[in-house]
Amino acid sequence: MRTINSTLEELANESEGRYLTKTELQPVQRYLKTFSVRLKTYDIIRERADKLVNLALRKFMSLQPEVMRKHGSRCQYDMSEVMRYIALAVLRDDERFFKESLIFWQANILTAYRQNGACVVAYRCLQETLNEYLPAQAYQLIEPYISIIMQTLDLPPKLMASAQRASAS
Repeated sequence: MRTINSTLEELANESEGRYLTKTELQPVQRYLKTFSVRLKTYDIIRERADKLVNLALRKFMSLQPEVMRKHGSRCQYDMSEVMRYIALAVLRDDERFFKESLIFWQANILTAYRQNGACVVAYRCLQETLNEYLPAQAYQLIEPYISIIMQTLDLPPKLMASAQRASAS
């Protein structure tokens, strides 16, 4: 049974033939209780993502002008995609979805192109921009996903492969 997020899907699968306990229902209650804030954050990201990405890339340009000259359009595309996945992950309240849908693929591509170091700087610029321009409540929901990106990009290739295998199991 497909549900809105991984935790709720697991609960649905585990509850076949029985009722959920009060403890098992807590993630459902938390999901419903925080939905309006997550929906508002999703709307904010959707409305402001292009502007925020452009501001972050301007900061990045001042730090790594050569990378931006060579790969600027790709940086903009990738960062815009990341913002869309963050918005959806916030709405779904689903870190696993975010990791499985985006992070490991992106990290592998960037490692292949040997751009992890530059990308860490670029996403640090995005992190600073989001912190500066978004309401605190929205940033609090977004920040864990930016941290996941930063941690993943900082992993050496061997550790990245190991993390991917651990996440898949």
